[in-house]
Amino acid sequence: MGRRELIINVDDIGLHGGAVEAAMETITRGVAASGSVMVVCPAADAALDLLTDHPEVPVGVHLTLTADFPGALWLPLTAGASIQEDGHLLGIERREQLLAQAVAGEVKAEFRAQIEVLLDAGVRPTHLDWHCLADGGRDDIFDLTLQLAVEYDLGIRAWTDHGRDAVRSSGRTAQDRPFLDSFAAPVEGRLEWFLDRIRELPDGLTEWAMHPAQPTSFDGGSDVRAGDHELLLSAPICQALDDEEITVLGHGDLRFHRP
Repeated sequence: MGRRELIINVDDIGLHGGAVEAAMETITRGVAASGSVMVVCPAADAALDLLTDHPEVPVGVHLTLTADFPGALWLPLTAGASIQEDGHLLGIERREQLLAQAVAGEVKAEFRAQIEVLLDAGVRPTHLDWHCLADGGRDDIFDLTLQLAVEYDLGIRAWTDHGRDAVRSSGRTAQDRPFLDSFAAPVEGRLEWFLDRIRELPDGLTEWAMHPAQPTSFDGGSDVRAGDHELLLSAPICQALDDEEITVLGHGDLRFHRP
């Protein structure tokens, strides 16, 4: 059996306060190895304050163009008309409309502004990935994000063949297959399901995009998030990774080609 490596990344840091606390706990005490911050969300400032005090915690930018919850008034950082309505990001249920109308230059300006938030806070990001838009949702959005990754000397997550090929061509390390999104995993029997994924992990580089958070009344994904929180702190998961001799990595380890 060849080398098996697994990126365990915590997405959605800053989504709300419970996501910040759970993310920090699962990275510092659990098996997660990096995270991604949503700078347009209500708890972003709390996340950045905490991360400033903990520079050892590796985080990237979870680039965000949609709002998750009904009535959530998440504000873009730029004025691009194609990515907002009445001064707010479109809801996730309007994702297809967003992708149909988004102007690439306006998307790039917004993504740049989101990266700069971390840098202005004194947090050096490890990588770029996207919230609810795998590879940005369009090839041109992926390509402009990769341009930003190169400009800022960052890694980048890739899902599609197009994305992974482009990442490798840029001199960065790409996953060998699409990442596993924890929202695709069953809520019932979750621990055993993930233990099976560990036992069956193929050779090469795989990624899990996890979403731990403490439950809230307004988050329809609370069951998944609470399950991820418990899972990433669980002794059986830690033991299985050790037993299977799987190397857990964070995105900060993967920017450039490795031997």
